[in-house]
This record gives sequence, C-alpha cells and structure tokens, in this order.
Amino acid sequence: MSRRPALVTKSTLDTARKGSAVVEVRSHDGIARDLIKKIAMDIGKEIAHHIEIMYPNAVKATTPNMLISVRNCTYNEIMEALDATTEEEILTRLERRKMLRRKIKSMMKAEE
Repeated sequence: MSRRPALVTKSTLDTARKGSAVVEVRSHDGIARDLIKKIAMDIGKEIAHHIEIMYPNAVKATTPNMLISVRNCTYNEIMEALDATTEEEILTRLERRKMLRRKIKSMMKAEE
C-alpha cells in the first residue's frame, strides 16, 4: 500500500524526518523546504559569481574562502528570513538586521 507523504507545518520542520516514514516537508505556499534550500543556495552562488566576475581584483585581494562566505551568508539570510511569517516578525527582523549592520560597521570604524 502506497503512503502519501505527510505535510508538515513550520513548527515541526526539524523533526519531520524521524523514523522510516518518508515525510515531504512543505513550507511557504506549499513549496518543499528542500526546494527552497536549493533556491537559496543558487542565489548565494549567483551573488558570489557576480562578485567574482565584476570585481576580480577584490576577490584576488581577499582570502580564498571569501566567495564561499558570501554564498553561505546569503543562503543563511534567506533561510532565516523565511522563518518570519507574520508582518510583525518580518518588520522586527528587518529592523534588527539594520541595527546589527550599523553596530558592526561602527565597531569596525572604531578599531581603525
């Protein structure tokens, strides 16, 4: 007997693959979370590729891992952003990210 994959809510994403049952994890608008991860990684790779092509001298002046860091940072930000599901959570996250960027930039300038 064929068993249809269960749809899982955001709150159970981390525990969705327990046991031997195959569970199809879905999130935003019914898109499988694994597919969203692939999209996020592709965007990260595209941004790293853009930097590499448009700013080759900058890439040469950095560590070999810089493009991987850009790719992974982009991926992580996209995946984290998808966890904010209400307007209030989204606006709070955007404000928090803005303040964090300013704080880090300020700290780096103070070290110069």
